[in-house]
Amino acid sequence: MPELSRREREKQNRRAEILQAAWKVFSSRDYDSATLDDIAAAAELSKGTLYLYFQNKAELFFSTLEMGVENVFAIVGEVLSSCDDPVVGLSELIRRLLGFFEENAGFFRILFSERAHFEIHTEIEDGSKFKEGMMEIVSNGLQVIADYIQSGIDKGVFRQIDPGDVAFSLMEIIRGFAFAMIHNPSSIRPSGKSDNIISILLDGIRSKD
Repeated sequence: MPELSRREREKQNRRAEILQAAWKVFSSRDYDSATLDDIAAAAELSKGTLYLYFQNKAELFFSTLEMGVENVFAIVGEVLSSCDDPVVGLSELIRRLLGFFEENAGFFRILFSERAHFEIHTEIEDGSKFKEGMMEIVSNGLQVIADYIQSGIDKGVFRQIDPGDVAFSLMEIIRGFAFAMIHNPSSIRPSGKSDNIISILLDGIRSKD
């Protein structure tokens, strides 16, 4: 891959700064009340500069959402690539992901809101690049988990089971606990549920031999 020019690197860095500012703004209020002026102020840029990178607030929100999902699966890659023991690796992954959702509860509260669901559904129905990009990110991330589970099957640690189904189930369990936290934060802390989820998942797929 050819090395990026200084100009391209600066553009990528500026875009990343805008996305980080957007993450903070979207995390602190609902979708409707978050404005491009707020995001520009948080990024210490002019509103006009934002339009050089994003057409409108919806596109910026979708790009911020993509960044969040990329961060989730970056954790997946980091954890699973550093641990050869499948049980230890999956246990650590569950703890890290639950911690990530808890630490970023504000943003995911926006993601789980009715308005955000409407915006996302509309965008997906329009057959946008957002849909394609998200599907690729999620598909690649789930494949990393499935391959890791398959390695556990090959080692005899896990029983014979469809690793893709396990990967999907794992992420849905974590998403479900995060959703519950958003709607009832006083009664549930996802990171405190790590041991229960680990037991449910691993006792269900561990080999009996």
